[in-house]
Formats: sequence, structure tokens, C-alpha cells
Amino acid sequence: MTPTHEGALQITRESLQFLRSAIQDLPEAAMDWRPLPAASSVSVLAVHCVSATRFFLRAGSGDAGSLAAYRAGERAEAFRTSGVRKEDLLRTIAAFGDEAAEIVAGGTDEHLFARVELIAEDNLPVPVRTGAGTLFAAIAHLREHVGHVQLMHDLWLAEPPP
Repeated sequence: MTPTHEGALQITRESLQFLRSAIQDLPEAAMDWRPLPAASSVSVLAVHCVSATRFFLRAGSGDAGSLAAYRAGERAEAFRTSGVRKEDLLRTIAAFGDEAAEIVAGGTDEHLFARVELIAEDNLPVPVRTGAGTLFAAIAHLREHVGHVQLMHDLWLAEPPP
């Protein structure tokens, strides 16, 4: 594993711990709560964090899968998440920390410098990055959504729904 892959893993694990901490304080009812009709719930965001980070860590470690298949499959499923118990979300997040280590373990310098071209069939722009850039995007995306969950945590605790 390269130092860059190791750093990506460290930040991934830190981010997952922040995510777990934000979820642990919340009651079960908060998992599917949405502060606005168009907002994602904590459970949706948590499952999306895991699936997206998995996909992009793989891509930055030499296993660039089909972005179209990811968007149609795992990503779409994540955004339909509902009714998942808090305990199961926390277990999924914890297990992904170990899975992330397995994913980046085979990362090489060649993967870091290689161009990662993810083809999308939906005409949305997809930047071409190096493997290193893809790893950075993975952890930035993860941290962004962890921040969303932390905000939902604060909103719930400030004014829980009736």
C-alpha cells in the first residue's frame, strides 16, 4: 500500500468514526427523518457514504468499475434506503472501515498516476482524474456527507420533530 493510499484510508476511517458518533446520539426515529421534503435522511446519507466511498476507493486503487452501473445500482438503492435500524447502520459503517482497508491494500504507485476515466451514460460531466485524484475525491465526498449527517444531528437535537 502506498503512503497516499494509507492516508486515504486513515481519513476514511476518521470520517466513518465522525459519522458513527453523529448517529449514535440520535434516537431510532431520527434515522428516516428529513428536515425538508427534498432532503435525504440520515439512513440514506450513511448508506450512500459507504457505497460511494467503496466505489471511488476502488477506482483509485486500480479497479475502476462502471460509473453507469454504480449509479443505476448501488447509488440508486442507497437513495431508496428506509426503515434501517440505527444498530444496523452503525454495524454497516464499522464493517466498511475494514473493507476500505482491503480495497486500498493493493494500491500501487502505478494506480496513483494512472488516468481514471469513469464513463457515464447520462451525459453528466465526469472529470478524468488520476488515481490519486480519485482517492482525494472519495474522501472529500465522504467528508461532505458526514458533515450533512452532523448537521442533521444538530437540527434534530435542537428541535426534535413532534
